[in-house]
Order: sequence, then C-alpha cells, then structure tokens
Amino acid sequence: MYNNGLVLEGGGNRSIYTSGVLDAFMDEKIDFEYVIGVSAGSCNGVSFIAKNYRRQHDIIINYSNDKRYMGAGNMLKGHSFLNTDWIFGELAYDILPLNQDVFENSKTVLCAVATNGETGKAEYFYPKSMRGECPELKASCSIPGVTNGVKIGNSTYFDGGLVDSIPLERAFEDGCKKCVVILTRHKGYVKKPITPKVQKIFKKFPKIGEAVAIRHTMYNHQLDFVKKAEAEGLVYVVQPTAPLNVGTLEKDTSKLEAIYQLGYKQGRDNAQAIKEFLSK
Repeated sequence: MYNNGLVLEGGGNRSIYTSGVLDAFMDEKIDFEYVIGVSAGSCNGVSFIAKNYRRQHDIIINYSNDKRYMGAGNMLKGHSFLNTDWIFGELAYDILPLNQDVFENSKTVLCAVATNGETGKAEYFYPKSMRGECPELKASCSIPGVTNGVKIGNSTYFDGGLVDSIPLERAFEDGCKKCVVILTRHKGYVKKPITPKVQKIFKKFPKIGEAVAIRHTMYNHQLDFVKKAEAEGLVYVVQPTAPLNVGTLEKDTSKLEAIYQLGYKQGRDNAQAIKEFLSK
C-alpha cells in the first residue's frame, strides 16, 4: 500500500510539459512513494526519481534535431527512424547520464508500461536499476511505425500508450491511496477516432493495429475515470491550460521550450495545493 502515487502520461516530445512540472516538484521538494509512467512519461519518471534536474528538458531541447535522435538515415544503419538504440544507449548513459546511485537507492517504486506486440495487452514492469540497456524503459517508448519494438523474452514490446495511456487504474490496483496525475493534453480534450485502414500498416503485429484503431475509445474511457476519481477527491490533476499544438515528434525547440516553461510554472503554481492534497 502506498500513501500516494504519481501517474505520468506520455506524448513524445509533448511530454516536455511534464518535464517542467516535475522540475518544479523537485524545487518544491514534492516526492512520491510510487511512480507509473507510459512512454515518455516513464522516462520523465526515471529522471524524477533519480533527481536529474532538467535532464529530460536537455534531452528534448538539445537533441531532437540531432540526426542520431531521429531521421531516415538511422534506418540505413540498421536502426529505426526514432533511434531508440542511440537514445537509450549513448545519449542516456554517456552524454546525459542518469544519477544511477540516486535511482537505485530511492525508496520510490517505478512502474513502466509497455504493450505486448503479440497479445496487444499492457504489461507492467518494475525495474529497480537503469544500468545496462533497461529494455523495459526502451519498450515503453517504442512508438510503432517509427521504431522496431523491443524484444523481451519471447515477445516484442511497443509503446505502453497504445493500450494504457493514463494508467491511473493500475496505480490504484498497485495500492496507491491517492494520486497526482500529469496529463499532456489540455482540459476538455477528447481523442477522435482514426481510420481503421491504419491496421494494414501493422501486418506483422495485427494486435497492435487493432489497439491503434480503437485507441480513442480506451483513451476517452481513461479520461472519464480520471475525472471521476478527481471528483471523489482521490486525484489531483495537472494539465495544460490550452492545447499545446505540437506533434509527438515535434522539433521546433522554441515551441518546446515554451511548453517546458508552461509546465514549470503550473508545477510551481500548484505546488502548495498538491502538498495539502498529499498530506490529507
């Protein structure tokens, strides 16, 4: 049983908003017993637990336009367009290394969500160390179509956001009494359906295609669950006040920097209320 938990939505580079909120939390000395993250949310969670201030900001701002980060040239070298081999290799370990000892000595439990490519179901990993490649984290961020997925055991895993974009229900199942939820979509957002034809792209992993086709239904259900829990006093939500108007793989660093600053401001503005919420 955890007195509190932190739930982190993904969103690719849009998640720099979350980076700003979490850096504000570090400044305000706000901590959690449990953190669950999806896709880029899991990366934000790792850096937050390790107390790597501005690490996720620097990764996105300084390297989103680096051809090693994403680009067609990576595919010619045997990698994916979004080069998770480099991102979770040289970038994460040599260029902007994690505070490994801080992460490993932290009492905070991390849960990273990934989608099993064979079953199309969410699976939940609880890594206690980030040394080595940490395939669970890499899998959580493996967006289908621009990455090749990650092999763990006998299965190939992809981005957890396909089937559990806002894993609040899992946080409660894992024993959290109350949660702070950070969303990267604005208040009032409703996900729209996409054409079922998208399934044809995922012939090798048909269950992933099925998940993508009905993702809007899952996502909107989870938004309703968050709203219900918020009304019951079990959840405190932090989210953008207006649409961020950037894509998952956004490269415009001026826009991304502004989003980070928005997140940081909202983190600071909500800090006192969150402290009171967590202390009840």
